[in-house]
Amino acid sequence: MPVFVLRGAHRSADGQIGPALFEETITAADPGEAIRLANAQDLSTKDERANALWLVDAQGVLHWSLRRADRD
Repeated sequence: MPVFVLRGAHRSADGQIGPALFEETITAADPGEAIRLANAQDLSTKDERANALWLVDAQGVLHWSLRRADRD
């Protein structure tokens, strides 16, 4: 089954995204399932400085991204 990585980082007011503050591996059958699982994550247990989230596959292809403010 494919592996995806959910990452979170701090995005500053000027739009610059810093280094990843956390990474979590998600195993899913396809990108759609991985996105559903990423959206189901409880972010309260993650680094609260992270306000930018994104999901990549094993090759580094971006499949999903979100500003944390859009979700909260």
